[in-house]
Amino acid sequence: MQKKKAGKKGKIDGPKTTQLRLNDDEKNDIVSLEIELVQTEIEQLKQAGDKDIDDIRTLMEEVDMRIAETKKDTYEFKRDVIIGAENPRTGKIMGEKVLRFLEEKLRQKDTTIEKLRLKNSTIKANIAKMEHMLAHKEEMGEVLHLVDFDQLKIENQQYLEKIEERNNELLRLKLSTSRTVQALNGLKASLHEYVQRGAHVRKTIAERRGELSKFDTDLVHVSDERTHAERTTRRLKVEQEDIDNPSIMDYIKMKHEVAEMEKHCADWKRKIDILAMEQKRTRQVLKSMGASGHELSGAGALSFKSSKSATDSPQRSTRAPDR
Repeated sequence: MQKKKAGKKGKIDGPKTTQLRLNDDEKNDIVSLEIELVQTEIEQLKQAGDKDIDDIRTLMEEVDMRIAETKKDTYEFKRDVIIGAENPRTGKIMGEKVLRFLEEKLRQKDTTIEKLRLKNSTIKANIAKMEHMLAHKEEMGEVLHLVDFDQLKIENQQYLEKIEERNNELLRLKLSTSRTVQALNGLKASLHEYVQRGAHVRKTIAERRGELSKFDTDLVHVSDERTHAERTTRRLKVEQEDIDNPSIMDYIKMKHEVAEMEKHCADWKRKIDILAMEQKRTRQVLKSMGASGHELSGAGALSFKSSKSATDSPQRSTRAPDR
């Protein structure tokens, strides 16, 4: 009881505090104001996040484009300078081609700068035009609503997607162009090789035709000699038949001469057969001339040497008795 009394005395002796109670309308107003503030802050954070996302996406696209351009420049430098500018005789890179490559790259950069400058001036003109239109609308009392901003944002996104598609298409065209140039260089090298091979084949054909004409001349010459030898043989046979009772020495001498003539005639016949076979084989080689031209040229030269040695051997054998 004493404690309670003491407590009551303390309350009575202390300062009086007044507490104001809010009604429901005031509480509703405070909560609504707080919600609006939070929503405004959330909207600002969303806008800042969207702006950061757009900036990051733009930077990523720029980095991708620069990586693609760097890869393309590296490939072209390797193709035109490291491989294409190498001197086949010394193995060193020619400085003229390096300077030409760098000058071409500088011209391309200047063209790109000029295009970007024109594009930048066009964009600046469009921005100035839009600002003028916006100022004119504000002067006329027209106020852009949130729906208009959303529509403009959607249109801007659509235009950005179209620009990205065009950039990707341009990159694909550049890559396909580089592949086409590489394939064209390969085809040019193959064409040069085929042209050289065709020139070699034409040269081989001309050599074969010369050998064929020489064979024809030798064949005519051998035919004439064969005719002369047959005529001489017939004459000797007639003279042998007309001789009445020759002496033993004359008979032995005449028989030896007839044997030599027959041997000489057989040698000429064999030479004619060899030349005819060589002529036939040479004509077949000329008809089937192709990739095996090198091997046939060696075989033709060897057979011609063998036939020539075969034709020379009878002459040595026929000249021996005269000595």
